[in-house]
Amino acid sequence: MNTQTLLNNVATINKDNGIFVNAKEFLKELRQVATAVAKPSDHRPNLTFVHVRVTENNLILEATDSHVLERANVAASIPDELVGKEFLIDGKFAKNLSKTPTKYGKTLGVYPQFNDGKYKGIISIVGGGEEFIDDSRGNISVFGYPDLVRVTPYLNDATVKFDVQQKEIFPVLKETVKKSDVVALLVKGNVVKLKYFDGRKDLEFPLAVTNVEVQGEFEINFNIKKLKQRLQYLSNRENLTFRFYKNAYRPFTISRENGGLGLVCPVRWY
Repeated sequence: MNTQTLLNNVATINKDNGIFVNAKEFLKELRQVATAVAKPSDHRPNLTFVHVRVTENNLILEATDSHVLERANVAASIPDELVGKEFLIDGKFAKNLSKTPTKYGKTLGVYPQFNDGKYKGIISIVGGGEEFIDDSRGNISVFGYPDLVRVTPYLNDATVKFDVQQKEIFPVLKETVKKSDVVALLVKGNVVKLKYFDGRKDLEFPLAVTNVEVQGEFEINFNIKKLKQRLQYLSNRENLTFRFYKNAYRPFTISRENGGLGLVCPVRWY
């Protein structure tokens, strides 16, 4: 159960051991990551948590359903004793909390609870004079979630890459998705284009890209709806780097200027 409660209902939280983030930035990225893999499917597991890794100066938010990964970085003020820790935030709790990001003031305090270094499955988020508690998981382990080594390729292993602004690719995706679910992306020389079969012939849509790297010709089929979902909330001026790996059966990544990372698996069309 997702709960909203007053401070005096919360026990064993050390208020000197909090993580402080910009409320608007944190909630925006939290919602984007939480909703990326929130739709249940009969074909694959729906892992409904946002996994949070704590570094020296930021939080790495990520969620996966084992086929698609979404990742974002958020700058944070972090006490030394929490560096290297990890915890989970329930997806529904994250989405409900981020519906009205301006009501919590400029700064949020994030207080995950640990016992002997192990995450207890309870997190408190304080802002706007209120405290919001996510305690729906009990004694849950974060080890092995998500399976990032298997799901995410190493960025420096990319054999094909190009840069593109959101405003150049998103209108093409928006128009193309009306015609077909599955689209091919073709990279050859300095040319990158999307194409699909309309029942009679292949229709092609070139993209305005830069910094193309490819050897020979590369083509990949993917679900265009998934890519559109990952780009629709980004700024139209944001620069994106697309990377493809070894062959057309591997996932490809979309890296954002702020360090965020999206991943689309080409052969998982459902």
